[in-house]
This record gives sequence, structure tokens and C-alpha cells, in this order.
Amino acid sequence: MKKLIIAITAVAVAAGGTFGAYKLNEKRKTNKAVAEVTPVSLMTDYYYGDTLELGGMISSGNIQNVMPDDQKLVEKVLVKEGDSVKKGDPLLKYDITALELDLKQKENAVAVADSDIKTANKELTKLKNLKSSEMMPEPPEPTFPPTEAPTEPPQPENPVVETKDTIKNTADSVSGDGSSKNPLVFNCTPETVVTGEFFSALKESGGYAAFNVYDENSEMLYLWRISGADINDAQISDKVIGENVSADADGNITVSWSENTFGSYTVPKTSDIPEDYSYEESYEEEPFDYESYIENFYDSVHRNYDEDYMYSKAELAKMISEKENEITKLEIDKKSAELEYRIAKEQKESGSVIARIDGVVTQINDAESLESGQPYLVVQGEGGLTVKGYIGELNLDKVSPGSIVNITFWETGEMAEAEVTEVNNVPVSYESQNWGENPNSSTYEFTAAVTDDITVPSDAGISITLPYQEESSSIYIPKVYVREEDGRSYVFKADENGRLKKQYVKTGKTIYGYETEILGGLSESDKICFPYGKNIKEGIKTKDSDEVLW
Repeated sequence: MKKLIIAITAVAVAAGGTFGAYKLNEKRKTNKAVAEVTPVSLMTDYYYGDTLELGGMISSGNIQNVMPDDQKLVEKVLVKEGDSVKKGDPLLKYDITALELDLKQKENAVAVADSDIKTANKELTKLKNLKSSEMMPEPPEPTFPPTEAPTEPPQPENPVVETKDTIKNTADSVSGDGSSKNPLVFNCTPETVVTGEFFSALKESGGYAAFNVYDENSEMLYLWRISGADINDAQISDKVIGENVSADADGNITVSWSENTFGSYTVPKTSDIPEDYSYEESYEEEPFDYESYIENFYDSVHRNYDEDYMYSKAELAKMISEKENEITKLEIDKKSAELEYRIAKEQKESGSVIARIDGVVTQINDAESLESGQPYLVVQGEGGLTVKGYIGELNLDKVSPGSIVNITFWETGEMAEAEVTEVNNVPVSYESQNWGENPNSSTYEFTAAVTDDITVPSDAGISITLPYQEESSSIYIPKVYVREEDGRSYVFKADENGRLKKQYVKTGKTIYGYETEILGGLSESDKICFPYGKNIKEGIKTKDSDEVLW
């Protein structure tokens, strides 16, 4: 039997093992594989509900500061120091033209803030829908069609093979249609020239060709098989088939690889093979390229799923948290812009600044000598501080007279408690912008009295938060530890013998985008492993660890 010897001269050619050898190696790896398992108690989290943030405003303040505005021209001050004023009394009069311009600017600011929130929410939704790198699917095991044992080819009497000196096009072939299973077959000698025109046409079509190379006695020396997909532009030129191939007296074939070498060379089991014999059965298959198979699989995943699997779970959690913080700030900015717009609208309609509280005018400062941050006019209130809040109908049962809510003042960051004194049972026209509430639900107004001793301007921006009362005793574990199969969720846990076992679990909701509620099938005393990796399967040994992946 002839032997094929490959000599590497210019380009390194890596020799891969056969798929059978690969499978044997994988089995050995599995026998040696060890899975690190972490106690569930180290990764358990509990969920006690979210805080509900509500819109609101100060209803009755204990101080009103009228700040100077460079964009507005004061025509006349309507009060003097020591005057008592009632809520709604005019304090000073502005030029109406400046008020109209200011109102338009405040309206535009609200529209910009709303657009920024919508954009940020779209970005947040995209981040929450991305799959982490830990969720990258495992490539399926390659499958191969069943093969039959090759039959011994018939031995013709004194075969004579007609060979071509030059191969220019497919018309020179003796058989085949150019497919992988039925390549175009050409009978040649080592001196046969294959033209660049032929290589160019084969590259364009992506077809396959097989060249039977015979000696002067019509004895087949070797088979050269090529695919159009393997040809690069630098190799499209006339090529003498045997220019880098030599045979010795014992029938050993040596191929000297260079930049112009491509395709595969195989030696037949016998030199007496007729033209019409099936090459698919006669010649040994090329080694299975598992590395290319894996690389092509992951390339296809990234092409199909855009940005999925680009970030780890921890990276995605950080990006989601940052985006949620950004949205919270944008919500506050919008509420502040809405408050300024509402005040500007009132000023435009009345043409003046009005008192927002009952009180006494304690200061009227000279506009020309004001220092930065100093108010132009101050009204000191006589009563306590009260706020009005707005809540959607789905959460209406969470506030009632006597309930305690938390107030945050935007300008100072101070916090105070307020007791609900009244809940209006008639919906208001205010459109709810409360974080986490259904924007299509009806909105109700409630009043609350601030119980803490605090002094703030009557037009200060505020947020009202209402603790959510639901509490859950379920355990939550990182979502990456839970996999699905046929619609059922499962984890891999260590059994009593220290071996990995598939354990089906009952799951509930997902919170924060990366924690899954476990309702049954798992306890805090169990130990589970990160369920991804080629060697993660039932039966392998386990090793204790305290590392938790998120």
C-alpha cells in the first residue's frame, strides 16, 4: 500500500485528530472532570418588595422665597415689608412679554426631559433583554451520516487511461457534477497544467473537483481533491499538478507545502481503480476539524443575536443599575421641569408672582445689590407644612388617613415623614407619572401633614415614597444557575455521593433582571454548580467551593 508523507516547508499545517479520536479524548476528559459546587445558602437572597415612588407637590409651605430672574423684568412690587398676605395674593408684577418667552422655554424643557426618559427606558429594556456571556449556548455534538464499508473495486484487465495535458474548463472532466459527493473528475499526469481560468471558475461556483494523477503506465499515483471555497485570489494562476509532489520507487508520495498549495492529497488502496468508481467510498475521509466547527457555531450565534453574550452577568447587572439610576435622575429632572412650567404658566396667566402661603412679608431686598442665592422677596408662613400626593387606583388601598409616607426635598436632599390626613375618592385629571404604576389607570389625590420640624420654600420640588408592604419568604438565586429543558427548569446539584445530579425546580418571578425565585425542589442546604461547560453533565465528581457567579 502506498503512503502519503506531508513535508512542511513554507506554511505550517496543523494535523487534527479524527472525530473518533476526539470522542475518545472527550470521554477521558469527562472521567477526569470535576464540577465546583457552591452552597445555596451562600447565594440566597430575599425579596421584600419595592418602594413605590409617587408624584406630589407642597400644598402649604412655611416659607416662600421669591428668587430674582434675569429673564423677567419686574414692573412693580405690590407689597411692602410687614404686610400680611393670603394665599393667592399678588406680590409683584412682571412684564408680560418676558413671561410669555419664559413659559415657552419651560414648556420646551418638559418636552426634552420627557424625550430623554423615553430614550433611556428603551435602552434599559434592551439591556434587560440581552443574554449574558454565561448563557452562551453549548454547540451541539456534530452528527455524521451512517457510512457503509467500502466495497472492493473490480479489477479491470489492462486498464488504459486517457489523460489531459491541459485542463481549461469543466468540459475536460470524465464524470461528476461538481458537488461535494460527486465532484468533477479529471484524468491527469503529474505534468498536466490546470489553468488559472479553471481555478477562477471553480472559485466562483464553489464547486468541487478531483484530479486522478496517473504515471506513464496508467497506474494511479494519487488523488488531488480541491474545493472552490479553498482557493484564494493569490492561487489563481496556471499550476502544474505535480510541481510540489514526488513519488519514490516504493510508491511513497511526498507533498512539499507552499503558499500555492491547497486541497487534499490521498493515495488509493490499489492502483487499479476504474474511472467510474465512487471516490467517496474508495478514499479515506479527511480528519474532522472540530475547532473550525466550534468557531463557526459561535460566529453564527453572534451574527444571529446581535449584542447577546457580549457582556457577563455582572457587567449587565452593573449597566442595568446605572441606567435605572440615570432614569431616576431624569424622572426628578422632569418633575422639576413640570413644576417650573406650572409656576411659569400661573405667572403668565396672572402676570404676577402670587403668594403660595398665608403669612407675612419679612424681606424685600434691593434688586441691584442682591448676592448670589439671596431671595428678592420672602414670605414667612403661619401654618404647618402640608403636601399633596397622587397615587394610581391600583395602589389606592395602600394610603388611608393615618398612613405614614416619606418626603424627599430635591434641592436639599432632606427627608421627612408625613401623616396622611385625607384621601380624595374622586379621580383627578392629573396624569400619573409615578414610577412603577400603570400610566393608564385613574389617579387620586391625597393630603399629608409633615410631622417633622423642617423649613422649606413653598415651591420646593418633592418626591413621595410609599413602602410596599408585600413580603416574600421565598429564596432567590442567581438566574445563571437555572437552565430550562422542554419547558421545565432545573439545576445541577451534588448528590449524597458527591456526584452531579440534575434537579428539577419550580420557579417564580425574576427580580432585578438577574435573580430567580425558587418555589420548590431546592433548599439552602443543597450545593449547586454553574450549569454551563462542555464537561458539565450528570455523574461527574463535585468539589466544594464558596464562589458565587452573578
